[in-house]
Amino acid sequence: MSAARAPRVVGWVALAGVSLIAGIASYFHALAVVQAAGATAPVAYLVPALADLVILGASADLLAASRAGQPRPRLTMLALGTGIAVTLAMNVVASHPHAMPSWLVDGWPAVAFVLALESLAGLVRRGRGSLPPDASPAAPARDGGDGRPGREEALRLLLASDSERALAEALGVPRNRVRTLKRDVAGMVAEPSLNGDGSHE
Repeated sequence: MSAARAPRVVGWVALAGVSLIAGIASYFHALAVVQAAGATAPVAYLVPALADLVILGASADLLAASRAGQPRPRLTMLALGTGIAVTLAMNVVASHPHAMPSWLVDGWPAVAFVLALESLAGLVRRGRGSLPPDASPAAPARDGGDGRPGREEALRLLLASDSERALAEALGVPRNRVRTLKRDVAGMVAEPSLNGDGSHE
């Protein structure tokens, strides 16, 4: 193992260990609360895992949105916040499990389902390559007749864009790739001009 890679491996192992231990402790704390609320098997053994799964699902959707250069989805942020609040409450109340109202425990699975469904829908939308609502073309088409700009016009629009964030959202790439893409496109546009066969406006 190289010296440069060792810190990353150690970090991943440490984080995985912390996540595993915290997840197990959180599960048994929540189990005590759920059982105190009157839940019996198999429900009592399933409900304690919901909060952590909601957190994982929301985190995955937020990561997908970040990689696509899109803003954080509000409902996914709500799912993440709710999951954190529930798992924190379960761990705090574990020392006095009967202090948690049974109606909260009974209603939590339905809320968790709705929150997880929204995170899943976001992942599906981003997996299909959908663009955010404000990512419409900045100029009318020049050819094709289908509402899309021609190849040369698309390249010029890319070069003319001053907003790296808007450009990243429109292309569906991280912002740190925008400068590299613009340099590549600049070379693609300049090459035909140098050869004397580029189109002129």
